[in-house]
Amino acid sequence: MSKSLLPHIASTFLDALLSSALGEDMFRIYSCYNVTVPSSWRIEERVLEEIHVLYVKSGCLTYLINGTPHQLTAGSLLFLSDGTVHSAYRDLKEPLSILPVRFTLGIDEQKYAAKTEVPYHFSFRPRDTAKFSVLFETIHRYYTLTPSIRRTVLCHAAICQTLAEMSQELELMRQDTPIHPAIQHIKAYIDSHPAERVTVQDLAGLSGLTSKYCSKLFQQIYGLPIKTYQIKARIDYARYLLEHSRQSIKEVSFQLGYSDPFTFSKQYKSVMGVSPSKTGLRSGNF
Repeated sequence: MSKSLLPHIASTFLDALLSSALGEDMFRIYSCYNVTVPSSWRIEERVLEEIHVLYVKSGCLTYLINGTPHQLTAGSLLFLSDGTVHSAYRDLKEPLSILPVRFTLGIDEQKYAAKTEVPYHFSFRPRDTAKFSVLFETIHRYYTLTPSIRRTVLCHAAICQTLAEMSQELELMRQDTPIHPAIQHIKAYIDSHPAERVTVQDLAGLSGLTSKYCSKLFQQIYGLPIKTYQIKARIDYARYLLEHSRQSIKEVSFQLGYSDPFTFSKQYKSVMGVSPSKTGLRSGNF
């Protein structure tokens, strides 16, 4: 029988669970600020042992990296790996507000991870600047919490999310492919009708595009062919049914349009990595 925990005991339980889940290599913040800097602000040439990321809330500043100027305006992001030689100065015409974060990937705050062999840097201005403003402010909010296992985990998670969002944004910028409304409509249709067997030609008809062009755009934007995405959506739905209904594997396979449960099981395992009989607490009886 499950035991109900009082809030303070539940909190202690969750802290212990988080502690057991921590690995050795985690992102650990060395310093983080959310600040409007004075007119005298300037960074003399330096080399940091930590990774340095910066979001510009307002104003304008210039980083000199290897002697090359990099101008950053409101909404810009900067990434400097450890070992990058740099200096910086601000434009005095308008107030400068920044969110700088210095962090490492290592076992603890006193032991830094192996240094980057060749220092690197990049800067860019994302399309959705508001999203990154929230991400950096979230990092700062977590950093200012009282030291605890929760603070450590939240800071690590916030850094992970921010770096992942930066990577995603850079990939979309590289592709420079706007998401066609018709392609969004096709994805939404597949997501909401996972059990429906619809051909690529039929889906292209929904979009008003040719099948070939529709398939090309879909893969460019979502990284998967339409047919593969349909299978993934169908198997995701199958997993939900197996975990949250009393239907047997045979019943689920027929509901999703498979000719027999063995064909379904084979495709399920190719997508999920395990057979449907191993999903959740099911016995696997057909």
